[in-house]
Amino acid sequence: MSAESTLKQVLHDHDGHVDDLISAILLWLAPGVELQAVGVTNGDCFVDQALEAMLKIATYINVEGAEISQQPDDMPNPFPDNWRRESHIINELPLFGDNYLKEPYQQGKARRSDAVFTDILSNSRDPLTVVTTGPLSTIARILAEHPALAGNIQEMVIMGGAINVPGNVDEEGHDGSAEWNLYADPGAFKAILDTKIPLKLITLDLTNQLPVTKEFLARLEAQAERSKASMLATKLWSLVKGFEYYFWDTITAAAAIEPGLFKFKEMKIDTATSGKSQGKTFTSLFGGRKVQVAAQLDKNAFEDLLLSVLASK
Repeated sequence: MSAESTLKQVLHDHDGHVDDLISAILLWLAPGVELQAVGVTNGDCFVDQALEAMLKIATYINVEGAEISQQPDDMPNPFPDNWRRESHIINELPLFGDNYLKEPYQQGKARRSDAVFTDILSNSRDPLTVVTTGPLSTIARILAEHPALAGNIQEMVIMGGAINVPGNVDEEGHDGSAEWNLYADPGAFKAILDTKIPLKLITLDLTNQLPVTKEFLARLEAQAERSKASMLATKLWSLVKGFEYYFWDTITAAAAIEPGLFKFKEMKIDTATSGKSQGKTFTSLFGGRKVQVAAQLDKNAFEDLLLSVLASK
């Protein structure tokens, strides 16, 4: 890294649901990380609503630096509408009423994420860490058009996949073996596997062990009175009360912020791009490639990290 840049340079591409937005906040506030750009992909959200919510979040917690962008293209396998509608509710959170006296975080029409990320990857002096907590469509598109930019990515940290556990796709004609981020655009994950970029996968195998608990939320709420980021995270997680909700994307952000909390296992992984198992990730002797799969995480240290980062603003 250059002398000017001792911080980890990060691009975050997400798809606008509750844990995606909290992950963006974590990456923005974490010491040791410089968030260069945030892209909102048209996955588990309606992208216009999620983009607007992201801009409101940045204004509300008074952060700076990263450009917020959008990738409005439809997914090959769109997420269920009833999940995506959450972005309308998020966008209308009453606490954003505080924003009317503030200067908006970003003016004008947001650029496309593939254009923003391409600019940053092309011009950065240092290789970047790319964190994806949604479908991989944007990064795959960039690398298809500019394959040399793979050399400017230090690693990718990906929330996606289910290897030795069932997937979370429940769609007609699918066997349920895939995780949604990869099922939404199976070809995009295959394209990423075909690069030589170092990959870290955060799969359902790990996240299934870490639900968002009442005890954690009580600790978060206790610091919300003196911390806007904590207040916002409390409100966001309250939208999914009563559902089985896990630290999917926040674990992925933590893997970029503090990888020492994790134990990774090298595995040779491939993926199905068609048929009733499309989006499935599996170990393979003959195809695929070696990736680092998160196998263990220090739960207490992880929760302490989240609370500490959120308390900082």
